[in-house]
Amino acid sequence: MPHPPQTIVEFATRFAISAELYQTVLQDRLRPKGLTLPQLSVLSHIARQQRPQRVTDIARTVQVGQPAVTKMVSKFHGAGWVDLVDAPNDQRVKFAQITAKGAEHLMTTQRSLLPELKPFLDQYGSDDINTVLKILNDFSNMLESFKP
Repeated sequence: MPHPPQTIVEFATRFAISAELYQTVLQDRLRPKGLTLPQLSVLSHIARQQRPQRVTDIARTVQVGQPAVTKMVSKFHGAGWVDLVDAPNDQRVKFAQITAKGAEHLMTTQRSLLPELKPFLDQYGSDDINTVLKILNDFSNMLESFKP
C-alpha cells in the first residue's frame, strides 16, 4: 500500500534518531565493561559461530578492518575470552574461538546493557511486538541487500 512521502521521511528520520540514541547508550554502557561497539560486534559474531573463525572472515562479516579485528582478537585472547587455534594446513593462520569465560562475559554484558528494555516492551502486546519485529527484520534485509 502506498504511503505519502511525509510518512516515509518521518519513518526514516525516526529510525535514524533511534539508531543514534541506541548506539550512544550502548557505547556509554559498554565502556565500563572494557568493550566498544565494534568489539561487541566481533565478540558476538565469534560466539554465534559455533566453530573457530579466521580473522579475515570475521572482518569481512562484521565490516571492520582486518588489522582492527586482529587487535580485538588479541585483546580478547589476553582477557581469556577467545582461544587462538592453529589452522590445520598453515601454522601462521590463527582461528578465534569463544571460550566459556568469553561466552559468560558476553552474556552478562548483553543482559546488562539495556535492562529498561524488558519493562518497556512489556507495555505492548505480542501482536504489536511481532509487527515491529517483522518491520525491523524486513528493513534490515532491505539494507543488507545494498551491500556490494
